[in-house]
Amino acid sequence: MRSPFAPVVLSIVALLAALARWQIQGSHNVYTAISKRFYIPDPDLGWQVSPVHPVWVGLEICAVIAAIAVGLAVGGWIIRRREAKRGQRATGLRAAAWLVAAAPLIVPIWAFASGGGPRGGLDTLPASTIQGIEAGITGIIDAPAGRYEVIEHPGTSITAKVSAGHETFDARFAGGIRGSWQGDPHDLTRPVAAQINVDAAGVDTGIDERSSHAREAYLHADQFPKVTVALDRVLAAGQQGANTVGFRVHGTLGLIGKTHSIEITGTLKRPDAAALQRLNLSGDVLLVQADFAVLIKDTALASDAKDFDGDRIPIHVSLVMRHTSG
Repeated sequence: MRSPFAPVVLSIVALLAALARWQIQGSHNVYTAISKRFYIPDPDLGWQVSPVHPVWVGLEICAVIAAIAVGLAVGGWIIRRREAKRGQRATGLRAAAWLVAAAPLIVPIWAFASGGGPRGGLDTLPASTIQGIEAGITGIIDAPAGRYEVIEHPGTSITAKVSAGHETFDARFAGGIRGSWQGDPHDLTRPVAAQINVDAAGVDTGIDERSSHAREAYLHADQFPKVTVALDRVLAAGQQGANTVGFRVHGTLGLIGKTHSIEITGTLKRPDAAALQRLNLSGDVLLVQADFAVLIKDTALASDAKDFDGDRIPIHVSLVMRHTSG
């Protein structure tokens, strides 16, 4: 008679395959991502999200498979005792055990079939390499003065790098970003103003359950539906290439019902014709890449500071803006 413990072997095979996939991935992630996000280099946007989204196995699903193996071992012991007591084969229970044992194989098969990460891809947005401008306001961009509106585009996003639970991940906002910039790219000594509004409910951490938790328990998106960034003056600026100006500006962050004075460092660039075509853009367009950070203890997140591994949250802003009026 075939041993009632035989299904355990199948679940162990699934566990070993899942652990092999986890090891090959190399990111040592705790949670499984059904559609893993990767960043790939872009000559004009710095980095952009790759169209490749494989299944990324986490340790928690490996733990579930291990628990199934243990459960099958216990079940095998129960089946053996039942059969010994009744003197007949428990066909239904044995069939159920095999079905349960086979189910975890879906995880590694699905993950391996989805492929690996893209060449050169990174699973979190790299730290900024933008150099700050200390003093002086110079630099010229050959673009018309007036109002520039933020447009929905793969190059428009706001990303916060969060370290919590001994894991670093990106809390990314890629939709629901609206706003504008008013100024003269020819002369940044003239008054400028910008206002960006972001839907807090749009936060995406790469894991659905974690995103929901961030939305409800930390951002309180139902009570504070918008995250805002406003700029009021240029502190320094300088030419950093053809039609590219580096800047340092003063602004205000509105986050979870509180406002914070911030200093933002970044670049303002007018893409050339080749870049416009590659990015599927038209018209007078400006690209913004900018960075700032907030101290957790100064924000409404202070009461949850123990949940974070660091004391600050770096934030990267990537905007695509089109000229709409003079």
